Amino acid sequence: MATTRTHERILDAATRLFADEGIHATGVDRVIAEADVAPMTVYRHFAGKDDLVTASLARWSERWLAWLRDETWLGGDDPEARLEALWDALEKWFADEGFRGSYVANVATELRAKPGHPAQAVIAAHRAALRELLQDLLTADGPPPAGTVLQLQMLIDGAVAAAAVDRQPGAAAGARALAAGLVADRRPPARALAGR
Repeated sequence: MATTRTHERILDAATRLFADEGIHATGVDRVIAEADVAPMTVYRHFAGKDDLVTASLARWSERWLAWLRDETWLGGDDPEARLEALWDALEKWFADEGFRGSYVANVATELRAKPGHPAQAVIAAHRAALRELLQDLLTADGPPPAGTVLQLQMLIDGAVAAAAVDRQPGAAAGARALAAGLVADRRPPARALAGR
């Protein structure tokens, strides 16, 4: 039990520091001090900094995706209501005092010159899981076109970046309007419905 708590304390400290200050700017010694553990304790739990970055990223991704899934499903069975719930959730996240953008996107930017870094697999898995979540969100009578899911992901990426870089918590509003257009474009024309 103590080992699990220590592991979590190290991950908490690493995630907080890496997300706030960047992975290149944060040394393992800072994580050790923040977690209040001995250096050997960190290396008993993690093989090195790359392993620590990868583990903290995987944990953040899992928690963030679970949170977003829970928030979107507040919209019930209606894809449009779920889409509204998604933008509501992102607006809340953007307005949070601790918002620093997507930890996954931030790490991806820092590691763009290191395609072999073990965190790259977590980044790819996170992106795929987000597309899957969006596909589930939009599915009512059948799966949405892959292009629609990709466009929605791009709107989310843009809104997150604008909220973080421009410090505009209201950045989701424009993306919300564009996303509503994507869903409206998927609806069959009124004439086709009337002829059924």
